[in-house]
Amino acid sequence: MPSVECPYCGNEFEWTKEMGDSRVECPRCNKTMTIVRRKGKAGTEVELKAITSWGTDGFRSEQTRAAYGETKKGDVLGGFRIEEVIGAGAMAVVYKATQLSLDRTVALKILPKEFAKKPAFVRQFDSETDLLAALNHPSIVSIIDRGREGETYFFAMEYVEGTTLGELLATRELDEESFLRVVEQCAEALGYAHSRGVIHRDIKPANIMLNDQGLVKVADFGVAGLVAEERARRKGKRKVMGTRGYMAPEQEVDVSQTDERSDIFSLGAVMYRMLTDRIPDQLPPVPPSGINPEVDPRLGRLVLTCLEVSPARRYQSAEELLEAIRAFQREITRAEEVCPECKKQNPLAQKTCLHCGADLSRLFDVCPECGAENRIDVEVCMGCGTSLSQLRQQTAVLISNVEGRARRLAGQHDYEQAIAQLELILGVKGKVFQRARDKARRLIEGCKVQRVKYYTDRMDEGKRLAVEGRLSESLELLQPVPEELAERAHVASFIERVRSSMDLAKKKVAAIPAALEEGRYEEVEKAIGDIAQAWVDCPGLEEARAQLEGSRETEKMLEYELGQVRQLLQDGEFLKAREALEFAAATMLDDPRVKKLAAVVDRAEKGALFQNVVAEARKVFEQGKIQDAIRYWTEAGELLPRNDGRQEKLKANITRAQHKLREAQEAQRRAMQRARAEDAARAARRQQRTRTLAVVLLVMVAAVVLIGGIILYLLLTG
Repeated sequence: MPSVECPYCGNEFEWTKEMGDSRVECPRCNKTMTIVRRKGKAGTEVELKAITSWGTDGFRSEQTRAAYGETKKGDVLGGFRIEEVIGAGAMAVVYKATQLSLDRTVALKILPKEFAKKPAFVRQFDSETDLLAALNHPSIVSIIDRGREGETYFFAMEYVEGTTLGELLATRELDEESFLRVVEQCAEALGYAHSRGVIHRDIKPANIMLNDQGLVKVADFGVAGLVAEERARRKGKRKVMGTRGYMAPEQEVDVSQTDERSDIFSLGAVMYRMLTDRIPDQLPPVPPSGINPEVDPRLGRLVLTCLEVSPARRYQSAEELLEAIRAFQREITRAEEVCPECKKQNPLAQKTCLHCGADLSRLFDVCPECGAENRIDVEVCMGCGTSLSQLRQQTAVLISNVEGRARRLAGQHDYEQAIAQLELILGVKGKVFQRARDKARRLIEGCKVQRVKYYTDRMDEGKRLAVEGRLSESLELLQPVPEELAERAHVASFIERVRSSMDLAKKKVAAIPAALEEGRYEEVEKAIGDIAQAWVDCPGLEEARAQLEGSRETEKMLEYELGQVRQLLQDGEFLKAREALEFAAATMLDDPRVKKLAAVVDRAEKGALFQNVVAEARKVFEQGKIQDAIRYWTEAGELLPRNDGRQEKLKANITRAQHKLREAQEAQRRAMQRARAEDAARAARRQQRTRTLAVVLLVMVAAVVLIGGIILYLLLTG
């Protein structure tokens, strides 16, 4: 079975003829593409190539991104939010976007940013888009807005929900009436545009859209010419643009030579493709009836007139072409039908020839709307009054859309929904759509075969992945397998075994941290090996490997640090040993070796401190600092365990010191008493001297007073 590569994501997938050549969807990225089959001289298929649905190799290349910018979903450009890419080519990239001010869907066309640097292009862009925006016709995709943001020029257009004529042609469901209806609307659109001085220059099936009601919408008026003008000006070459196979001869020489008759040639090429499923490969081409015998020769002559090499020999205007189409319609519309056997006329409602008795029922068909019988060439249903040509055209568009959805669903391996879509086609009434129903049945059978093959491949791949230990991927493939297919291959029991293996692996992973804490590294390494063999992508497996490696590195580091501590202990560097031990404890605090060595450091440190304190006690004792000696010996006792024999010696030292201290205190007390007695005697002597001095002073005062009295008496009496 041939395979093709997606031009968007590079995914390679199998392609079958039932998938069709148009709107094939990539199973991985869901982007739509077209399958191109290139044939050798013998007509055998020699190459398959997937291209984007708009005919390019996708929007992935650096050159394309450089030309159009890095616009992506969610970006807002001039009030329009980008939703997704729907088309791209040499002229522009088209995005589906939302106009934020009105919350409506539009098509946003972005031109190459190189043009923003050309003043001549800017002027032409403004003038031509003014002209294009003025086009207001029901069969022309209207321009809503234009703008510029930085170096990016864009215009917003009406978004058409439906299909293109090219996609509709791929279904081969376009009858003569639908053909005439499409061509008539295209001619009306061209006539309207030509009357306002706008030449399309790129009429082709991809630019002719049909909405959900089957009405024509011609797209890209004037855009190709606008870009071609600038590129010709930039490169200094003649202006040539359009699509080969649809371009008029004069257009291939120089785009400036084109006029409305060039568009008529392109429309003629489109009609030729519609009637024969081929593009004209020579001029003049083979008459359409020579390729497709069902084509009315009169209609073929109409198409060949459009394809004349000389513009003067073509229809000179779209109105002239439109009149020719309507004349053909009037010619084929008659009040009676000719019997295929006897060539005599019968009433339109007659199912048996009145002249030869031939069966005419094959000339009748049922209305897809109400089921009433009508002649195939009747325009209006006799039962419900619906326009049969319009209804058939709408139905053909719907069938095309349904087929497209079914192919996309089949491409995504959603075969149940694809079959459900195709079964809708089986319910369409009318002989006109018998071929569509037959095709739908073939596609349904193809989907059923693909469905079985797809799920069979999934089951085989799932079992293979399980054997390789890729259990998550295996379950992802096996779980969606439908029950009726799974039972045949005993998938349910296999899934249970896979899940049991996964549960066991998870339990082993969960037990690893505890084993690492206990230092059971060999056991952990074996467990990791068993898990990896059973489930290579088990959650937590890589973390467990990292933990094991980290634990071993930590173990090496800890051994080195503990060695440093032991060395410092031997050197008597207790403070440095303590610091080194604290560093080791930071590496692995709860390790029993750290705790054990910490106890050793404590004992060594206390022993050294004990010796220092005892030595200091002896020193101060000899200096007579008895209390300091007692304090030091007490501190030394606190550094020893209670059952240490040195405690008794310390106590004896303390007792001796206390006794000596008491003796010293007693001698000091007696000395103090003597000092106090001496002080009291000295105080008594000082007091006696004071009293004696006071008596003497008193006697002297009394003598002075007596003498003074005597003197005064003598003075008074004498």
